Amino acid sequence: MNASDLSPFGVEVDLDLSAPLDEAEQERIRELLNANGILVFRGQSLTDADQTRVMGLFGKVLVEEGGHREISRDGNLGSGRLLFHSDLAFTPEPFKLLSLFGLDVSEGTETLFASCERVVDDLPLELRDRIAKLRATNVIPPSQGERLVGHGSPADLPQVTRDLLVNHPVTGRSLLSVSEQQTARVEGLAPEESDGLLADLFAALYAPANVYRHSWRNGDLVIWDNRALQHARPDQTATPRRRMRRIAIADKTFFQLCPQFAPDDQRIAAWGVGGLLDLARSKPIEPPTIP
Repeated sequence: MNASDLSPFGVEVDLDLSAPLDEAEQERIRELLNANGILVFRGQSLTDADQTRVMGLFGKVLVEEGGHREISRDGNLGSGRLLFHSDLAFTPEPFKLLSLFGLDVSEGTETLFASCERVVDDLPLELRDRIAKLRATNVIPPSQGERLVGHGSPADLPQVTRDLLVNHPVTGRSLLSVSEQQTARVEGLAPEESDGLLADLFAALYAPANVYRHSWRNGDLVIWDNRALQHARPDQTATPRRRMRRIAIADKTFFQLCPQFAPDDQRIAAWGVGGLLDLARSKPIEPPTIP
């Protein structure tokens, strides 16, 4: 097994995943993922069962609604822009790991990844000390492609409040827990001060030096830590083909974590392909607070 560094972070691994891996190989790719946050495997030929087997090396594969599916420019998730986010970071239990496999992709198809870990070390010490004492609220975004969350976000939306700096549950490393798609406000600050602080944090988090841009080819498998990284997508409406298989590692589904929505809810179906989330019939809930 050969591994080479990507820029500015991540590792490309030269390994055929179509056959079962021995124990040493399994342990090595787990170590590489924990150390780097994202692994890229090029030139793979993987069935759904193969990808599921590989992801099972890292934990429980989510097979229920939303955890295991194909996504395409004319189907689930559509082709528009997606702002930086971690999946389900507006709930108490974000997905742990995510994977995408390139089934049929055109040249120019990209996914962007920002490191919530590397950025912490690059923050000025005064700013890091300041945010260590603060908490922020993440809210399910009405739009996945525009920043529409803020101080006026309805209280009946699925949301969670946690520290701005959290520790990774596996590695223990410090992570910045804000995203442009989902973070509505910093608690205890006036709106202008909160917005200004978030703008400073977003500028550092999404600086080119902290973003890996993956240019897709057919047969690519990308596995990343959804807690340590955020992902985004430029507008892909001019891209002829973009069909991928997505498999997640998680303990609970979107619908288990957001019980006010049902699997057949047309609001979620429309939101999933780039529409605005219609909250007119949303059931109020108490937002959880995470230590």
